[in-house]
Amino acid sequence: MRWNTICFDLDNTLYSHEDAFKRAISFCFHSIFEERNINYSNSINEIFTTFKENCDKYWNDYENGTLTPKEYRRKRFLQTIDQFNLSLNESDADKFHEHYEQVVDDFSEPYPFLYQLMEVLKGAGIKIGIITNGKFDTQYSKINKLNLGQWIPDDCIFISAEVKLSKPDPKIFNLAKVNLKSKAGCLFIGDSWDHDVVGALEAGWDAIFLNTRNETPTSSHIPFATVKCLKNVLEIIVTENRLKG
Repeated sequence: MRWNTICFDLDNTLYSHEDAFKRAISFCFHSIFEERNINYSNSINEIFTTFKENCDKYWNDYENGTLTPKEYRRKRFLQTIDQFNLSLNESDADKFHEHYEQVVDDFSEPYPFLYQLMEVLKGAGIKIGIITNGKFDTQYSKINKLNLGQWIPDDCIFISAEVKLSKPDPKIFNLAKVNLKSKAGCLFIGDSWDHDVVGALEAGWDAIFLNTRNETPTSSHIPFATVKCLKNVLEIIVTENRLKG
C-alpha cells in the first residue's frame, strides 16, 4: 500500500466553498434588505457580483495586514452598498457578516464521489484526516454539515485556529502525521497550490492537486497528480493502493 494515511483540505476540496459562499451571501443580502424594509431595483445576483468584486479588490490589503478582518469585511460590504446607493452602515455590515457565519455551513453540499471515496478509504483501513485553515467553530460546523464524523474522528481533524499552525507551514503537516501515528506513506489532497501542494510536499508528503478552481501553479513543485474532481482522486488511490473501488 503506497499510502496508509490520507488527509484532505476542506474548502473547495470536499465541497464547493465558492458555491456555498455565493448562496449564503445572497441569502444574507436578501434577509437584511427585508429586515430593514429596503427596496432595491437590482437583482441579488447583481449585488453579489459587485460584492465579490470588492472581496477580490481588497483581498491583498487583508492578506498583507493593511486591513484587519473586521475592516476588510466592512469595506467590501459598504463599498457594495454605496455602489447601489443603499443606506446601511458599519453596524449593519457587522450584523450581516455575523449572520453569514451562522448560515454558511447550511449551504455546504458535498462534492460528487465524496462519500464513496470515504467508504473505500475506511474499508481499506486507511487513516483519514482533515487539515484546514480557518476558525474552529466555522470549519467544524461545515464538517458536521457534511456528515464526515462517521469517517473522520475529532482527533483526526486539524484546524489552524485550534492547533495554532496554518498551512502551508510544514509543521501543521508534521503535527498531523505524529497525531495520526503515521510513519510513512502520507498523502494530502487539496485545491490550493500554495497552501496545500507546496505545504504538503515541503513536509515530505505526497500531494494530489485537486484543481477545482483552475489555479495556475506558482512554483516548480511536482505533485503526485493534478486532477479536477474527487472521482479522479478515487481512481488514483484505488490504483496506487491496489484497492477495490
